[in-house]
Amino acid sequence: MLNQRQPRLLIVAAVFFGSAAAVGQGPGVPPGSPPPVAAWPARDATRLADPGQSLGARSEQATEPAALVPPVAAPPSAPTGPRWLDDCVAIALRNHPRITAARAEIQAAQGRAVQARLYPNPVIAGFTPQAAGSDSQWSGTVAQDIVTAGKLRLQQQAALREVQAAEWRLVRARFDVMTAVRRDFYLLLVAQRRQEIFKLLLEIANRSFKIGEQLVAAGEGTRADVLFWNIERDQAEVRLLNAGVTIEADRRRLAVDMAVPREAIGTIEGDLLTRLPDFDIAGLQEAVVSRNALPRAAGAEVARAQWTLDRARVQPIPDINLMGGYQRQVLPAQDQGLYQVMLEVPLFDRNQGNIRAATAEIAAARADLRSIELDLAAQAAEMMNTYRQAQRTSAWYEEGILPKARETVEVTQKLYGEGEVTFLSLLQAQKILTELELAYVEAQAERWTSAVEIADLLQLEVFPPVGDVPAGRAFEGGPKEPVPNVGDRPPPAPRPVPLPPP
Repeated sequence: MLNQRQPRLLIVAAVFFGSAAAVGQGPGVPPGSPPPVAAWPARDATRLADPGQSLGARSEQATEPAALVPPVAAPPSAPTGPRWLDDCVAIALRNHPRITAARAEIQAAQGRAVQARLYPNPVIAGFTPQAAGSDSQWSGTVAQDIVTAGKLRLQQQAALREVQAAEWRLVRARFDVMTAVRRDFYLLLVAQRRQEIFKLLLEIANRSFKIGEQLVAAGEGTRADVLFWNIERDQAEVRLLNAGVTIEADRRRLAVDMAVPREAIGTIEGDLLTRLPDFDIAGLQEAVVSRNALPRAAGAEVARAQWTLDRARVQPIPDINLMGGYQRQVLPAQDQGLYQVMLEVPLFDRNQGNIRAATAEIAAARADLRSIELDLAAQAAEMMNTYRQAQRTSAWYEEGILPKARETVEVTQKLYGEGEVTFLSLLQAQKILTELELAYVEAQAERWTSAVEIADLLQLEVFPPVGDVPAGRAFEGGPKEPVPNVGDRPPPAPRPVPLPPP
């Protein structure tokens, strides 16, 4: 049986040992070095720093196991721009028009609050009751409205509640901008990792196709095998091209989020393997409702409606109009004083309609506040579901699936070296490992997207969240249930697995 396979093994072995020193090592790798490692970069001194602690800060994370795809250095011609999350957020907060508009809204509300307390201006009048030569009379008066029942104070208090609501809307505008930047930053980071995996898949497909052609030329393969590998190569190439298009679109979207759409954004840097906290769902809902600016803005609207009702109730109390003046009669010469007191009698209009409207506005504002609280609680529950599933999925891949896939590749490579399996089996094992790494990256995308949404609900200034997070507890990592088929032994440490030679 072994002798029948000997010509095929000799061909593959010649390719394996004859080309391994020159092919598949990438730029900057000296001859004789091991082939590229199909693994995530080990989290050591050369790993990417955590981008999101605070402006200009970088945190140290615990050492993580290596995974499949190494980072790819940006070409020298790559555009330069912000590379870290905190840099992108700082640019967005300086430039975004939503924040400018929210600040202008506060200033407008403050102006209305000042205007609401200003006293009515006096009225100065000059007139003549009679203009008839020597019988003429010339008069001048000053009139002033005296506002009663604290109407101006009540008006200003209602206007000040609008200022408070506008201030809370500014808080929400800030976090809306930060959330968009954070979300698209990590989606771009995932897209970069995805492109690296697609490059690896294309490299495997190219080598598979070349080996297939060589086997056909030696009479050891079929044309159908070559066509199959050709399809695999074309599919991998299309996926890589589409990944590049996605990265460019994600860069443009991130630039728009930063309100600098012409900013040239190159390769960004971050750590997709950062540990994130776990949350208690009931505590998370309570923390979201108590911390989020939307309920506080709605509460300010409730207070404004209450002050408006108080103002409407005192409206029937009449203001007093005082007028005093001087009149000069020509002949006979006389100096006369004038005075007048006027007030409105609330006989028919006692502001009944406005009082009823203000009462209804209070009920509507309270209902709106309750609706916002319920909506935030529902969003927290939904995001918590997505977040937990993504956490569990990524941990499942990291601790259960990927170690076994890496071990499978190692075993298959060893069996291939002993002539027990075909080269196609080795390629298939490495392709499966790469596809699993791709699924792991997609799980990371879901994990970070949901983490960004939770941070938005909690209005966390620091991201990724560290330390004492409201309703959070330290994430220990790994699936909560035992990983199937692993038993009591710890998962094997991932080790570098070389790519198949051309």
